[in-house]
Amino acid sequence: MLMAFWEVQRLTREINTLERQAMQTQTRLSNYQKYAGMLGGSSIITMGNIAGMSSELVPRASLFAQFSNQASSMSAMQNLQAMKMRGMVPWTGNALAQYQLEMSAFARFKEESMKALKQQEAQVLNEKEKEIQLELNDIEQRLKIKRARLESVKQLAAEGARDSAPKFGLG
Repeated sequence: MLMAFWEVQRLTREINTLERQAMQTQTRLSNYQKYAGMLGGSSIITMGNIAGMSSELVPRASLFAQFSNQASSMSAMQNLQAMKMRGMVPWTGNALAQYQLEMSAFARFKEESMKALKQQEAQVLNEKEKEIQLELNDIEQRLKIKRARLESVKQLAAEGARDSAPKFGLG
């Protein structure tokens, strides 16, 4: 009977640990989903956006923000130069108007490049979310097994206590 009570205590501790792991894993999954949602939005990833993220994602997001800004700017500049070389950027005759025309094209190219980079990052995050979901499913399955085992052991302990209780000639 005493062994059953120890088993109840052990299983209870294990269940508590698994519940804590499930909660932490769910939080990680939620953090990845929030970051992926931010990437799907129209806003540019900035340090201000990153400040509200979990500590696990801050390094990734800040590197992505820096990389995507530089890469999209380089891509936009290359596209603009290619258009100029092919004569696809008309000469307006006015330096200010010419500058505005080129900056408008640059901004459009940068936005297209940024969108493609965000989609790539979102795909990587989607894979990570799948991994975390599998991890969460595994934890929940182990929890289900442990809880069933705990109920079984509790029943055995209750039966053992009932059987070992003194009857005082009444039973």
